[in-house]
Amino acid sequence: MRRTLITAAVTTALALTLAGCGGADTDTDAAADPSPQPSASAPADAQPAGSADDEAAVATKAACDMAVPASEANTANIEDDFDKLIAAAVEGGSAPETAESEFRSKLAGWTGMLQSLAVDPVDADVQQALTEAADVVAQINDPDDNTPMGQVTGLLTEATDKLKAACA
Repeated sequence: MRRTLITAAVTTALALTLAGCGGADTDTDAAADPSPQPSASAPADAQPAGSADDEAAVATKAACDMAVPASEANTANIEDDFDKLIAAAVEGGSAPETAESEFRSKLAGWTGMLQSLAVDPVDADVQQALTEAADVVAQINDPDDNTPMGQVTGLLTEATDKLKAACA
């Protein structure tokens, strides 16, 4: 999905650049400038040697820009999430199941985001940090996990700090 988003952004930027060069009246501009117009597509062989590195740098920045703030926010809010679970358990009825379902869904979404970013062509250290953070969140989300609530925040903070360090 990230590759599709990046491709769409690059395509949009290219279209806007070409539109800016061509103006609204392409017949007038073409007549005024008899030089050959650049092709919108180039063969894959024509990519500069550094383009793979450039792609990795762009993908790494995009992954970090998405993963770090989300991880910081989710880590900061985990205590509130636990409080909601406890309040729902006290309330009884179907509230505990609903609260747990919402909590697990949030963690599953976070894990999925980290995992999907880790498969993008990002730097190896960022990929490792994304994978490790996803593993920590998935472990916490496992119904059979016995990590005490008091340790969850520490585990998430450590994973988030490793991710921030890899992205720095």
